[in-house]
Amino acid sequence: MSTTANVPPVSPERAASPTFCLITLGCEKNEVDSDRMRSRLLEAGYGEVDEVGDASVCIVNTCGFLADATTESIEAVLFAADADAALVMCGCVPSRYGADLERELEEVDAFIGVDEEDRIVDVVEDLVGVARGFDAASTDVALRELFDSDVLRTTGRSVAFVKIAEGCNRRCSFCAIPLIRGPLRSREAHDIIHEARALVAGGAQELVLIAQDTSAWGRDLEGRPTLSSLLWDLSRALEGTGTWIRVLYAQPEGIDDALIDALAHAPGVVPYLDLPLQHCAEHLLESMGRKGNREAFEALIARLREGVPGITLRTTVMCGYPGETEGDFSELCDFLADAAFDYVAVFPFSAEEGTRAADLAGQVDEATKLARTQIVRDVTEDIGFKKTADRVGSTVEAIVDAQTPDDPDGEWVAHAAFQAPASDGVIHVRGPVEGPCSKVRLRLVDAWCYDLEGEVCDG
Repeated sequence: MSTTANVPPVSPERAASPTFCLITLGCEKNEVDSDRMRSRLLEAGYGEVDEVGDASVCIVNTCGFLADATTESIEAVLFAADADAALVMCGCVPSRYGADLERELEEVDAFIGVDEEDRIVDVVEDLVGVARGFDAASTDVALRELFDSDVLRTTGRSVAFVKIAEGCNRRCSFCAIPLIRGPLRSREAHDIIHEARALVAGGAQELVLIAQDTSAWGRDLEGRPTLSSLLWDLSRALEGTGTWIRVLYAQPEGIDDALIDALAHAPGVVPYLDLPLQHCAEHLLESMGRKGNREAFEALIARLREGVPGITLRTTVMCGYPGETEGDFSELCDFLADAAFDYVAVFPFSAEEGTRAADLAGQVDEATKLARTQIVRDVTEDIGFKKTADRVGSTVEAIVDAQTPDDPDGEWVAHAAFQAPASDGVIHVRGPVEGPCSKVRLRLVDAWCYDLEGEVCDG
């Protein structure tokens, strides 16, 4: 769905030099979608600003995965509506709520669903009241180097998320993603490789592969290629660049021997896997529309650790799913204590409108859900903090990401192969570095929670 209100043009001053402010909420997949819109707008000649008050148009890319995320998205839109800028709401929330949202949010000038975000330039031109044509000769050189129009991505960051598929064929009872983003639509391998090469040429030291279910990649393509084949293809395409390749959001039933082999042996692929399990009680997993049980998961974890020595494992679990008993919850705690994941994301069940689980019998009260969530966080953080502390004394290669903006000494932060960007903590760097998008050898000297401190090694 895509609609644009009839709004008066912005002031002549802003129309003469139109700018946009892009606010992104939600997960890395939304970050990629925002980056594509940013690339299109920069190529069209619009300038980007950080503050809504300085913008001709404010674009809010929303998250509607959970009710709380939807509320946060609407609050961000209402906050932006106070500024003197045209207002565009795009992403998951407009896709999920459609015409109802348009009736409720009269402050918004245009709504764009997830499938129509590539129309962002047309929408902005309608709102600003003038068409912008990209003039490479008159555009600042530094600005031109920020984006690669061929792949519709901006470059120059140390880490780039690469969306390898859109949508999902799974029908988990608690998840609204198929309602929002539709069925699985894998990108062709050559398109992914083309984008990867451009991002690496622009400075990216790490590519993080994401999708609603990365392990399902290729099932809808001719010849049914697999995630393992994609990892090998990317590894060969980026040979000699030193680029790290990381996999997030791989579902357990998609982990086979070929993928384990790629994680262990494909050059550049880091020994790391994000494996969302949600629970270990078989009857709850069946109700969720998922497969597995504690025994199967323990066997899979053992295979991964045997097949990929030193692998870092991350998972996601949910507490308080309808029908979860005290016994189920105790089994989950015991399983997580035994599995000893490096990182665990824990969420209370949320009864999302339109999902099957929202109407199931046996709903768990909010206080119990929150209490169980905190207990699991305590259990898993004790394990994760200890595993982080155990790394002190080792020497690692790390990618330098950024300088801490509020540190007067300009402290740099980096991440190692065992740390997924924006998820698993960082390394605070002592000593000189070349700057962002560089690699450095660090001796780890201290740890707190999931963060570490590292000294730059001489030589």
